[in-house]
Amino acid sequence: MNADLTRQTNSSLKSPAIPASLSDLIDKLEELQPTKPSQVVNILKELDITEEDLLPFADFNHSPEDSYGRKMVYKGANFEVMVMSWNKGDFSAIHDHGFTQWGAVKIFGRAEHATFRWEDENLSTLARWQVDKGDILGVGHSLIHQMGNRTEDPYLTLHVYGHLRPLENITGESRIFDPRRQIIQRVNGGAFFNVPDEKVVRIEDGPRGDFSTLLRFNLEVFKRKLKSQDPSAEDFYQSAFSKSNADQLSRTLDDLIDPECGQHKNSVQWKILNMELKEAAIVQSEHEAKTGTDDRFHSYAEVYDEVIGHTCLDSFMEEYVDFFVKKYGYDFAKKETIAIGCGTGLVEERIMGKYNCTRENIYGIDISESMVSEAQKRIHADVGDVLTLDPEIKKWDLAFSGLNVYQYLPYQQLEEAIQKTADILHDDGLFLGDFITPDHIRWYPNVMFGPDKKVISLRTPRLTEENGASLQESEITNVHFLDDRMDVHYAGKHKRFLAPMLRVRGYFEKYFKGGVDLYDAISLQPLNAYADSCTSTRYIVVARK
Repeated sequence: MNADLTRQTNSSLKSPAIPASLSDLIDKLEELQPTKPSQVVNILKELDITEEDLLPFADFNHSPEDSYGRKMVYKGANFEVMVMSWNKGDFSAIHDHGFTQWGAVKIFGRAEHATFRWEDENLSTLARWQVDKGDILGVGHSLIHQMGNRTEDPYLTLHVYGHLRPLENITGESRIFDPRRQIIQRVNGGAFFNVPDEKVVRIEDGPRGDFSTLLRFNLEVFKRKLKSQDPSAEDFYQSAFSKSNADQLSRTLDDLIDPECGQHKNSVQWKILNMELKEAAIVQSEHEAKTGTDDRFHSYAEVYDEVIGHTCLDSFMEEYVDFFVKKYGYDFAKKETIAIGCGTGLVEERIMGKYNCTRENIYGIDISESMVSEAQKRIHADVGDVLTLDPEIKKWDLAFSGLNVYQYLPYQQLEEAIQKTADILHDDGLFLGDFITPDHIRWYPNVMFGPDKKVISLRTPRLTEENGASLQESEITNVHFLDDRMDVHYAGKHKRFLAPMLRVRGYFEKYFKGGVDLYDAISLQPLNAYADSCTSTRYIVVARK
């Protein structure tokens, strides 16, 4: 029997005419009879199969209830060749491939791919990454994975699944994992979300999902419900972001974070956790903006105090302000202070209460409108920039700047900012502020908690360089349970200039002729003129004009 007649006999579907490249693939598979995924990968690499060759089998108009389009190209005795169609937002469920023992997938777009591990009744995400157009992925019997399209452009994928002996349905009884209900659905069709009961062969007990896996699963189910206009979508959304997530997230962080230093112990799982939380932040923000239900009042500025302000104020800032008052004899109640980069005004409020000064004694500026709106509840504050302060309008006795504000400026403007600060001070005026050392990343925690762990800030730092300047870039995601649910906010990436300590000292000495002193911000021990770092990786500068 010739190859064309064999295809016509074996094919369970009346497919369109098979292009030559796919015909060559089928011939190779029948001739070589692969036994492992790497052999199929090599076959696909050798053949010049293009996305145009797959177009006769495209199904971009698939039902919204289906997670993607799925068409059989050829069904042989012990292998199947299929084409899948992926529109924007299409995602498979978490699944395996039934009886498949060997196979491969060639991707003709920018696909998202995730792999999973089932161990000790727990389903966890091993990796999630973007696959480039033209990449080929091997498929083995033990593979549990998920694919999807997060781009704007639809694309196709070519799938080969095989077995060592003839079988009627190579991908038969595939497992679809539902970590929310902790079940497995055995199906003989596509790896779709919300498979109808009549298409399920049987249901088995399945693994529970860890926090990252369950969060992404819930997000994809919700998006699928929205797409198919399922009336239960909103209730599912509320459940997916309920406060019940708090305990599982807390347990996840307990396992992942070293309690002594606050840094993660597993870079892969840390990356996955942040990736899934970032996706949650996007879904939550977009959905509530569309539905007009965005009543989340907890902006980054408002949760800032919970995880940063109070922690830093209580751990070192209040102590170094006390140290400054005693050593330099500064009287907040009788002097006028400008707080540069006042943030929410928390530190300045503490100073007012502790040193009996009024709102007229302290004035704050910050470039962030949201920060200033919070600060105005505590102190006299306005939106302002240190670089635009005019000494002709007013001069001050003290310029105070906490939490390395000057290092958030563009690195080219650090010296100018210090000069402008000196300009707005009276003769014999003082500067007090803290900075971070160039090696601050060795101390920097990946997680900071608010009271009772109701507010959690996840921070991923990395060292980077711009035109020879060293920067510490921190990517921040905040999660809080202050209301009766979980709110996730992606705060973006923030860069700080890691100016050498000698340069910072030199800039101050250039514009503050009355003397410049540096101290470790925690121990308050003086730092010598040639210090490159200090124990705490934070230091304070006291300079007199």
